[in-house]
Amino acid sequence: MKTNIIHNLLYLLLVFFLIGCSNTKNIDLSQSTAKLIYEKAITSANKKQFEDANEAFESILLDYPYSIWATKSKVMMAWVYYESNKYDSAINMADSFVKNHPENELVPYALYLKAMSYYERIFDVERDTIMTQNAKEAFENLIKKFPNSEFARESKLKIELARSNLAGKQMSVGRYYQKQGHFAAAIKRFQRVITEFETTDQTPEALLRLTECYLSLGTKNEAIRTASVLKYNFPDSTWSDKIPMDLLNELKANK
Repeated sequence: MKTNIIHNLLYLLLVFFLIGCSNTKNIDLSQSTAKLIYEKAITSANKKQFEDANEAFESILLDYPYSIWATKSKVMMAWVYYESNKYDSAINMADSFVKNHPENELVPYALYLKAMSYYERIFDVERDTIMTQNAKEAFENLIKKFPNSEFARESKLKIELARSNLAGKQMSVGRYYQKQGHFAAAIKRFQRVITEFETTDQTPEALLRLTECYLSLGTKNEAIRTASVLKYNFPDSTWSDKIPMDLLNELKANK
């Protein structure tokens, strides 16, 4: 009786072992196949065959959903959408990846693709600033969450460019008000550039335009004060050279 039990146990162990080996081989084969499809998709993307690339990535998600290549494919699909200028699809795919794989090492890259998908749609200061604001916030989010990632430094540069663009929009509106003689409205725009976007390249002009508006309103003391700030902080700027001569003479006299 005991012998039969032992034999049965040995038989079951052998069956489980063979099943385990079979499953392991199947898993290894699946991973290997998924990897080959993944590499093929990358090759297609590099050749700008974007539809072929994403079809391959989608096949991995469908046929090998639990492989590491399926996880990677989600990010690469966002990249392919970005490269093919399908920015909204890139953003949606990146968001989905971050939501479902928050601890994955590719999350910083997904966030970067999202930010760039906004950034690439920044055209000029005369247009809507929504994309600029979205890009700025997306880059700031990336830096906040992953300050030491390889994408942080470039994100900081992109933020400054976005800030300069937003400041440029304020300058554009301010110049319009100034030309129309709405000096109080113009002053608000120029002051906003100085307070909110001080580090951008728009600040010297904002100070000059403020000086001009104050002169137009007859508030000469404010004009002198603003001109002195411009001359002191940006002595070599072309905007400093445009300070009215009578104000420059008064600045010199007050030294």
